[in-house]
Amino acid sequence: MIGRGLVRCLWLPIAGLSGCGYSVGSLARRDFRRVHLPIFENRTFYRDVEIQLTHDVETELVSRPGFFIVPLSQADIVLEGTIEDLRQRVLSEGSEDQVRESSATTRVRVALRNARTGAVLKEYEVSDRAEFFVPEGEDLGTATDESFKDLARKIVNGLETDFPRSSGSPEPTDDKETADV
Repeated sequence: MIGRGLVRCLWLPIAGLSGCGYSVGSLARRDFRRVHLPIFENRTFYRDVEIQLTHDVETELVSRPGFFIVPLSQADIVLEGTIEDLRQRVLSEGSEDQVRESSATTRVRVALRNARTGAVLKEYEVSDRAEFFVPEGEDLGTATDESFKDLARKIVNGLETDFPRSSGSPEPTDDKETADV
């Protein structure tokens, strides 16, 4: 027979973990797990950055439990992205006006649409800034690589936060049309 003290010792760690905010499984809504991901739109003058960011979002999506990238005909939602802005800023220069340190800031608008109706379920904007140090061999490419991985994480995090249900059932919603993730 197990003594009361031993049962209490075994129960307390389990009870403690249940209140820590951890959960098992996906944070994705059940009705929005199958995601269609078209190539992002690029409104900047930098070529092919939309391909890299779309790839990084795809990589982030498949790393999260509960999300599946599927063709449009099988999708619950469509994740559309538009790279609105990509700016490079010089932070410091050397004695002969050579760039020593610079940064790249990228801003992306995201729309989540119901795949069957096309209705916008949620819109939000994400941005990220990455610095690079030229004397260490870093450049705009290394900065955007780092920044796009962070942007992809922020974009997919937007799928894991609440947004209005498309079924028409009323739910309390935030009056803001866009949200920073």
